[in-house]
Amino acid sequence: MFKVPIRENTADSEIVTYSLCRHPKGFSALLDEVEDLLTRAYIRNPYFTPEWIECWWKRVEPGTKPLIVLARNDSGQLEGFWPFVERPGVLWSRGLWPMVYDEANYFVPIATKRGMKSLCFGIKAQLKEFQFFWIPLMDDSFWDKYWKEEIKQSTFLHITRVPRKTSILEPSDRTFDEFWASKMGAKSRKSLRYDQKSFREQGDCVIEVATDEKDVQAMLPASCLVEVNSWKSEQITGLYSIRGKRAFFFDLLPKLAKKARVRLTMIRIDDEPVAWEVDLLDQDFLGIHNLSFDQKWKKYSPGKQLMEINLRRAWEEGRTVDFLPGNLNYKEKIASRVEPVRELHLFKKSMRGYLAKCLIKWNMKVRKKIILRSKPTKASESLRKSLEAES
Repeated sequence: MFKVPIRENTADSEIVTYSLCRHPKGFSALLDEVEDLLTRAYIRNPYFTPEWIECWWKRVEPGTKPLIVLARNDSGQLEGFWPFVERPGVLWSRGLWPMVYDEANYFVPIATKRGMKSLCFGIKAQLKEFQFFWIPLMDDSFWDKYWKEEIKQSTFLHITRVPRKTSILEPSDRTFDEFWASKMGAKSRKSLRYDQKSFREQGDCVIEVATDEKDVQAMLPASCLVEVNSWKSEQITGLYSIRGKRAFFFDLLPKLAKKARVRLTMIRIDDEPVAWEVDLLDQDFLGIHNLSFDQKWKKYSPGKQLMEINLRRAWEEGRTVDFLPGNLNYKEKIASRVEPVRELHLFKKSMRGYLAKCLIKWNMKVRKKIILRSKPTKASESLRKSLEAES
């Protein structure tokens, strides 16, 4: 464990140090500390909770090396947790990618206010050994507080982009019905009511809610039927579309439920699963991680029906809803506000760092051309919009 003291602005403030965890043997004890940190954390990320890290690490390629930046106070208590892994880069270079890079929608750390300075110092210090580090997606407030001015003054090479947007829905003093009426309009609400009525005429309609470990486990087999019959399955963007993902989520979701960090909902007609939603929970937060429906029921708008039910519940619970990064129009229509989601590459100031930056920028341009020239699909809609906005 390598430590460097970072003192806060005030003379009498407690010293916070950063250190590194570079071996998985210490994960179990460390994740127990993260659980305690979550009771105090100011910066939060539902994708870096112990359950996500534990389940994701089980499935990494053999030989994957972790590098976790930690912040601790004088008494050794954990103040910050930012997990990365070593990844090969171009021209035999090495970089750092965040853990859960293939699943998460945010990659900010879990930290207290006083732990953040040490974490930022710690991750930048790794550019002595590595050519770059990458933060694929961070919310706008995190960017403004911790990286915006840093990048303006930094001597490090960097690439910054806004690859996506996210839509946020914040509850207010109004009732949900008043809010819904202001967003949907009379014609849209009438159409949805007609769909709801027609849908319920098809059979015995049941809305299932699973929040504990046992109920989540019981719902998961039926979710496979929804996913395989969803349009997302055809375009290989469904929750289980990629090999190994079903096993991952079958392992993860019950563990999240055990800690009250997930809620699953499902609509059934005569016991047939029609639509389901996966919502991540954290304090007064709800993130819509997945919403899918069976295409043969499309004319009844089952996805919209389920979303309206869950938005109403979140509103009444006082939760802020994050639709999670994506540029789909329906999200923006319902949202209280739409925010940019930032991406950052920071590179070592060296010839190899410069070459790594040039090659990554070249790769971004090539990928952009391929996507914009390809046939538009529902799955690529969000990405195409963000790329077109950059043009």
